[in-house]
Amino acid sequence: MYSLLGKFAKIYPIMIVMGVMIVVIAFIIGIINANNAAEYFALDKVTRETTRMDLMQDIQSTLIWMPTFKFLGLGMIMGGIIMALRVIMDNLRGLGYEALPRHHHDKIPNPPGFWPLMPMFMMLGMVIFIVALIVGIVTAGDASDLFANPAPVIDAGVTADGVNLIPTIQSIHQTEAWLVPFKFFGISTMFLSITLGLYTIVWILNRQTEVLDAVFAEEKARARVAGD
Repeated sequence: MYSLLGKFAKIYPIMIVMGVMIVVIAFIIGIINANNAAEYFALDKVTRETTRMDLMQDIQSTLIWMPTFKFLGLGMIMGGIIMALRVIMDNLRGLGYEALPRHHHDKIPNPPGFWPLMPMFMMLGMVIFIVALIVGIVTAGDASDLFANPAPVIDAGVTADGVNLIPTIQSIHQTEAWLVPFKFFGISTMFLSITLGLYTIVWILNRQTEVLDAVFAEEKARARVAGD
């Protein structure tokens, strides 16, 4: 399991590049949405609320799904950082094997017992971001359907065909309310994973330093005895 995760961690540059690409795409979409908003609010109130529902559909739906898309990109960047920390851990242990004679390799400390929590928290965070994106896309679709109606109809809560819009409005606002802390919970799990990774690196450095000092002292003493 440890070696398998170590091999997977070597793709960290791909994760970081993909995350950066997602963030850049989200930025471009944000600029486009800002232009749509500028065009929409350049119109008088009656015109924009009764004839330019298409712009409002794009604006409102994008405001819902784009943040979840952006958080997925941030999560992938942080996931790449976590993988890079794992590569550093393996390299540190590899240096320990190179520095010590072969008959002392069994003294190289194993990773601390809590190390599996690092990839677990990272995967939990990625799952949260993916779920948030799916929920955001579904909710954005509901918002697009809602804002296809003129603003007076939305305010009334009932279409001319008698369709009740209140449940849709309620669902959209409810989802927006819990989706924000849900995304930040995902960010917190990624930061926790990074913290565990940094702590593990410090732990490995300290333990290997102790082992190296003890082994070198033992070898010096043995050489001194042999010399006498």
